[in-house]
Amino acid sequence: MKKLIIMRHGKASKKAMPDMKRPLIDNGIKRNHQRAVDLKNIKLIPDLIISSPAIRAFQTAEIMAEKLNYKGNIELNSVFYFYDLPEMVHQIEKIPNKYNTVMIVGHNPIWTSLVNYFLPETLTHLRTSGVAVIKFETRDWSKIKKAAKKKIALFN
Repeated sequence: MKKLIIMRHGKASKKAMPDMKRPLIDNGIKRNHQRAVDLKNIKLIPDLIISSPAIRAFQTAEIMAEKLNYKGNIELNSVFYFYDLPEMVHQIEKIPNKYNTVMIVGHNPIWTSLVNYFLPETLTHLRTSGVAVIKFETRDWSKIKKAAKKKIALFN
């Protein structure tokens, strides 16, 4: 069985600067810390974290890695910065099968669409620092589209 933790980056600065360079603000950092507590409470620790290269997403991934005692490297994937839904799903399908619980950190509107793609209920909006956890009844990431799915948690 595979578990996917879909996390939207924390609240970021709105100051005038290139979008890729916008850092987290204090409220975003605080909410990310709470999400780490939420995941620890349900005993969900990723064995792989993949992040968008945008500063706010990478900072979110770093906080989660530290607070969840994640021992691996955070992989950066440029596709997680505003690509379309089919490409996002394709990237997830390419995850090596040695990883069973994977956290991906990225952006809306695609992250909300991704949650809705995998779950039958409709999520209107995945908030900043929002997390959806989905379990797939398969041992192969390439088969997640057809696998039975179940929502484990939604922290929004």
